[in-house]
Amino acid sequence: MKQRIFSFTALWISASLALYFLGTLAGVLIITAAALFTQLELYQLLERMGQRPYKRVGLSLGGVLLLGGFYFGPSLSIGAELLVISYIILALVIACGELKKDILKSVVPTFFGLTYVPFLLHFLLMITKHAELAGLSAATGIYLTVWVIAVAKATDVGGLLFGMRIGKTPLSSISPAKTYEGAAGGILTSVLLGMSLNFIFSDLTPSNFTYLHAALFAVPIGIASIASDLVESAFKREAKVKDSGQLIPGIGGVFDLTDSLVLTAPLGYLLFKYTLFT
Repeated sequence: MKQRIFSFTALWISASLALYFLGTLAGVLIITAAALFTQLELYQLLERMGQRPYKRVGLSLGGVLLLGGFYFGPSLSIGAELLVISYIILALVIACGELKKDILKSVVPTFFGLTYVPFLLHFLLMITKHAELAGLSAATGIYLTVWVIAVAKATDVGGLLFGMRIGKTPLSSISPAKTYEGAAGGILTSVLLGMSLNFIFSDLTPSNFTYLHAALFAVPIGIASIASDLVESAFKREAKVKDSGQLIPGIGGVFDLTDSLVLTAPLGYLLFKYTLFT
């Protein structure tokens, strides 16, 4: 537990310093790197299940999707268009290559990894992009992205702490350690942190992002965080591994760190798009 807390704290401090000195560029690079490492670890989990994803092609297209969607397009449409283009390129690569036996074991997991990780996590970049297009400062856009990430991770931390102390009722057979009491505590933690961040960083918070908005938004983001975490747990259970990797001491792999963000990223983007950015 101590190693986990140390690694988690070190990562947050490092990311905060990078954002302070490099601004948006740091955010783009951090999210892109995290997404690509997550995609790689997902492919490795799929390989342990007997699949054979085209890792190099999938990761290359994932990088194009993340960076291209941010730098060359302001809206969801460009991300969807790049995803379609990526699918076409991947299909051409497959068609021009040697058709192997059980090719679906390569095609389907490659497509899935590209969609599930880079495409969904690129919505974190879209939050910053759309904030700027809505007339907000770059710093505010970064803050809103960090807000979504922090609230999602607060659900993890709160769920762990409450679950250890009062957890009794299992939440899912996928992850027996998770409980309904822990989930409720995690969501409560996310609500409190979401409101606290708006108070602490009031100079970066949009005027129409009230404490009530923060509390209301934190609830679905917390629920999505739990669901997203359970999806990764299902992959690890099927692959018969405890962690997605060993890159981060005390935590495991990058996917173990970003698991709760995959589904919360698009949800956070949509919540902001139809309330704050209109």
